[in-house]
Amino acid sequence: MNLLETFYWPWALLAAPPVIFLIWWDWLRASRRATLRYSQTDTLVSAAGNGSWAVRARVILPILRSLAVIAIVLAIARPRRADEVEKVTTEGVALELVLDRSSSMTDNRDMPDTKTGRMQTRLAAVKNVVRGFIEGDGEQLEGRTGDLIGLTVFAAFPDTVCPLTRDHSHLMRALDEVEVPRNRAEDGTAIGDALLLGIERIRNIGRRIAKDESFNIKSRAIILLTDGLQNRGDYTPIEAAQAAKALDIKIYTIGAAPRFQTVRSLFGDRKVRVPFDEDTLRQVADITGGRFFRATDTDALRDVYQVIDKLERTKIDEESYYLFEELAYRWIPLRGYELPPVLMVALILLGVDVLLSATRLRHAL
Repeated sequence: MNLLETFYWPWALLAAPPVIFLIWWDWLRASRRATLRYSQTDTLVSAAGNGSWAVRARVILPILRSLAVIAIVLAIARPRRADEVEKVTTEGVALELVLDRSSSMTDNRDMPDTKTGRMQTRLAAVKNVVRGFIEGDGEQLEGRTGDLIGLTVFAAFPDTVCPLTRDHSHLMRALDEVEVPRNRAEDGTAIGDALLLGIERIRNIGRRIAKDESFNIKSRAIILLTDGLQNRGDYTPIEAAQAAKALDIKIYTIGAAPRFQTVRSLFGDRKVRVPFDEDTLRQVADITGGRFFRATDTDALRDVYQVIDKLERTKIDEESYYLFEELAYRWIPLRGYELPPVLMVALILLGVDVLLSATRLRHAL
């Protein structure tokens, strides 16, 4: 805080020096009045009362008046105490992660991780990459700080396991707990139903965030990840895409599966093509203005999320401002003590000056 910020009218301080100068100039002029000449001063000194405190204290009046002027000028300048307040406005993205948890996501360890050289299940690979996408991995992915992110998982039926939130620690706990269905009746791939549930979650969040001045939704998007094709559900992915387009929600579709998988039989191991409906996923992305990606290993999956991360970026605006408290008429705390307001000081000094001028020091000037 500089001088211009400490006082509302700092230029008023310039009035103090000339007024104080006039006070002292008048006092000096008055103390040099013309006198009568005497050949002997003993009688005069005795009459005046040698050492009288009134004679010596006559300088108190200009001092009091000078201090009163300083206090009045300070009050006119309006001293203020500032408390800095920081307002953070986030322009973020509402992202709904729609994740396939059908049994095929853990049937085979066919998603190689080139960093460790180990094979892992598709679900494990997806969890690792999504965690880096949200929190950042220190390398390719920066994290999604400030974004609203929710998680919907699906097999035969969709289920929202984490609503759209900026509490990403809660989201990570929900992601860690995602498992494949435990019975065959719940298994399957209902892509269309899952997309519609994700769309409904994003549509509703717009109403709740509308009154939040600290957060503005820049765009709304769904990231669908699956390893197969639809074989369950009441609605098709195309129908869901049309609904998303009507609500201006983009859908990014990811096919997370190798192109071939090894199948063991009595006649030996053989490679078969992984059943995958790439055409439908591509249409869903095209209808909504999103993009389709195919990831056959962990590195490719990480690259996909890096591209989406750049396409849907957030912006955080920080604005600092001050809340000022007027001190001219308030007690001022200072190191455990409280100083009186400058207006009170000015009134006390003027009162003492008037009192002394009208009584014992009335002839001092």
